[in-house]
Parts: sequence; C-alpha cells; structure tokens
Amino acid sequence: MSHLLVEGQPVMPLPEREPAALRAAVARLDPAALAKFEADWTAATARARDEYSLLPARYFVEHWFSWVAVERWPQLAARLHACERIVAEGQDRAERRAAAAEISQILRQAETATA
Repeated sequence: MSHLLVEGQPVMPLPEREPAALRAAVARLDPAALAKFEADWTAATARARDEYSLLPARYFVEHWFSWVAVERWPQLAARLHACERIVAEGQDRAERRAAAAEISQILRQAETATA
C-alpha cells in the first residue's frame, strides 16, 4: 500500500463539527449522500432522546466529519474507497490488513489536513 499525501487544494474547506455545517458540506460534495445523512441524523437524535444521552449525536457528528474530511480531497477519497473494496472483497489476508491500516492512515491524514 502506498502512502498518500494530501496534495493540491481540497474542493472545499473543512467545515465546523456541527450538524448544519456538515449537512451543507455533504450536499456540496455528494448530493446523493444527503438522504443517508438525514436518515442517520434522524436515527441519532431519536436514539439520543430514547437513551437520554448525547453519545449518539456525538458519534453521528464524528462519523460525518470524517466522511467530509476525506471526500473533500478527491484523490484521497478514491484511495479510501479502493481500500474499502479490498477489505470487503479481497482474498489475501495480508492485503486486507494492509488496506485496513491504510484506511486508518487516510482518515487521520484527511482530518489533520487544514488546507
């Protein structure tokens, strides 16, 4: 697996870690993903209400923040999706493990890129 560097400029700046800003970012990056975002938000708020806990909403925000952090860098997003396919469908255990490690690296890299 190769080490990808975030090069060039992202297609948009990293939004704030809050639902409204994330919703706007998702709509801009991939309008088709907006339905999943809305469904996840509805489920997270219902679960938070039912459990008297902020953790479901916090998990939702962190998940979608990571998604936006990667998707705003098209090359990084393409590599992430390729690694996800390897993990899900690969026959070679070592290749799957390397792809899983690269997924972790991509997520860290995307979230720390401030451009």
